[in-house]
Amino acid sequence: MASYAVVASSIFLFLSALFEGTLQIRVTTLERVLVPLGGRGRVPCDIDPQSFNALYWSRKLGGGEDQRKTVVSRRDGRLTGDGLDSGDFNISEDNSLVINFMHLDLEATYICLVLDENWNDIKSTTDVIATVKPEAPPTISWGCGDKCRTDSAGDNYLNLTCTSDEAKPAVTLTWMTEKGTPIGDTGREVRDGAILKGTSVTTSTILYDVRRDTTLTCQAESEVIGRRHEDQRTEVKLYETVTPSDPPDITASCPDYCQSGLDVGTVLNLTCTSAESRPLSILTWFDPHGTPIEPLYSSVSLGSLTGAFQTVSTIQFNFTTNTSLVCRAEVSGDEVSGALATRIEITEEGIGTTVQRETLNAVTGVDPDTEVGPDIVTILLVAVSVAVGIVVILGIVVAVLYKKNKEYIDAISYSYCLSRDGYNNVFPRSAKSYHRAEPDDYLRGYSEGAVKL
Repeated sequence: MASYAVVASSIFLFLSALFEGTLQIRVTTLERVLVPLGGRGRVPCDIDPQSFNALYWSRKLGGGEDQRKTVVSRRDGRLTGDGLDSGDFNISEDNSLVINFMHLDLEATYICLVLDENWNDIKSTTDVIATVKPEAPPTISWGCGDKCRTDSAGDNYLNLTCTSDEAKPAVTLTWMTEKGTPIGDTGREVRDGAILKGTSVTTSTILYDVRRDTTLTCQAESEVIGRRHEDQRTEVKLYETVTPSDPPDITASCPDYCQSGLDVGTVLNLTCTSAESRPLSILTWFDPHGTPIEPLYSSVSLGSLTGAFQTVSTIQFNFTTNTSLVCRAEVSGDEVSGALATRIEITEEGIGTTVQRETLNAVTGVDPDTEVGPDIVTILLVAVSVAVGIVVILGIVVAVLYKKNKEYIDAISYSYCLSRDGYNNVFPRSAKSYHRAEPDDYLRGYSEGAVKL
């Protein structure tokens, strides 16, 4: 009977407060609480009563305001509830809801309801969201869309795509230049993660005009990882030009014995692969007479360096006699142009390749047995040789003229020397009648007045 009396007394006090207007209902709403998926979280109750009759933590089920389920409660110092029994929830000393192990099913709006000592109904609501931090920084891929062609060097535009790791909530991606200036993207997409349920993957694409070597940055940001975090930043180096470092590589697809010997009628698939370059390399096969060979198929792939391409060309060859073929990789651009070639020797004894480095300017197909056009060193050597030849020829001409007119020149020289020293009376009457005089003749001429001719 005593317990019934207490319950009746409580109901009477509650109804009295309600009708007298002393019962107050206050609702406080927090924004949200982020709890790492698989981690431990704490949801504060934004109420700090000095004392209360009961505290209830409930989970909103959706729909109306009253559609909620109590997960754990505290009354008379005791904790009860299904959430306590399952181990998902607990209540801390400061009356916060403790989530022991966060999973996606626990995402919801949680309500903290307190009945204070005056039976005032005080509520606090909080949205709880499971979060997943990206484990890796974003990745950057590139392409050239429909601009990848085997018959053209393309242009300077590149499609760059930045892709985030799976995250919850979705991250925001920002492209920036070397100076930190944001770059507007041409496309953005958020899709469901493939591994973790509830996560998202964000992509951002830009079309960038590469006019010089530069570095771009893709930065991932969110409430979970913060802003401008270095661990969520990826850089990419863009190259305006990439000079091919090596001649093309030739491989042969044929029966096992073709490396050591060939039979007439053996069909070979010969594949030529260029080194990475920008602009892309144009591959051309030549027969021994310098005639281009139509390829079986050609393709262009993206190189490891951003903006560089790799070209592949395959021909089919029917062996009939010993011969050699050449595959030339030609690059033609404003900043870099030239050609590198590789020769493949196909004989009855087997197959071998040799490198043929060609001119560092734009070239066309020529006989593979002929070295391609003079390079700058050859031109300088030829110029020096021509200059030396001219000097030699001039020297020969001068020597011949000197020898032919030596007597006349000697006469003029002697006349000058004698007149300078005061021997004015010694002078030949004619350069043609002058003869080489002995020293005694000059002395005699000085005394007699003239040299007798």
